Amino acid sequence: MLYEHLERSVHYTLDRLGPHALPLIGRADWNDCLNLNCFSDTPGEPFQTTANKQGGGAESVFIAGLFILAVTELAEIAERRGLAGDATDYRAEASKMAGSVVEHGWDGAWFRRAYDYFGNAVGSCENEEGKIFVEPQGMCVLSGFGVEDGLATRALDSVREHLATDHGIMLLHPAYTRYHVELGEISSYPPGYKENASVFCHANPWVMIAEAMIGRGAIQAAAAGSPTSRSTASRSRERSSHWHRQARR
Repeated sequence: MLYEHLERSVHYTLDRLGPHALPLIGRADWNDCLNLNCFSDTPGEPFQTTANKQGGGAESVFIAGLFILAVTELAEIAERRGLAGDATDYRAEASKMAGSVVEHGWDGAWFRRAYDYFGNAVGSCENEEGKIFVEPQGMCVLSGFGVEDGLATRALDSVREHLATDHGIMLLHPAYTRYHVELGEISSYPPGYKENASVFCHANPWVMIAEAMIGRGAIQAAAAGSPTSRSTASRSRERSSHWHRQARR
């Protein structure tokens, strides 16, 4: 029954591909504040419950990376169950999705985040704000995409250049400075707050693992967001403050 459930989840995604052959985002994906079909212009209206605008083709490059990872692992499960035909089919679907990511998800130096309702790129150098997002950089590399041809390294280099801070890796850069009705809740927050370019600990380990996959160690910015590092930094500041006070006596 579990295997059949996994099969249905794969077909659910494949039955809902957008104009660029990337998975439709629906209300949102992992980032529930990236609401590309919402178009809420009513103050106080909940983004998670308002009706989506119909007829668009908003797609998620992040889901595409997650799909590649999932069906690749499912192919291995199928082989272990003696289902060679299923394994072949899943690997073929992973390859097709990878082709869509190459053609429509790669922005030149990093992976795009999505396409909005109107088919405009999100998380692209074309954008004035929100040029790069962390989620597809981590997840696409986790799926194994771009590891052999160097795209993974280029994407992670861009993470180091644009998203790394002393407190961890930001979700996006640069932060949105005004509300974009076509992007939803993510642009309703002040710059650096919550989903609008703050540091989310959940997404940082994706980059740590991705860095390990290309043979590099976890970057200091990612490690900086861990509770251990934060605790160590806090104790260091306390010791520094203590000796500073002692020196002034």
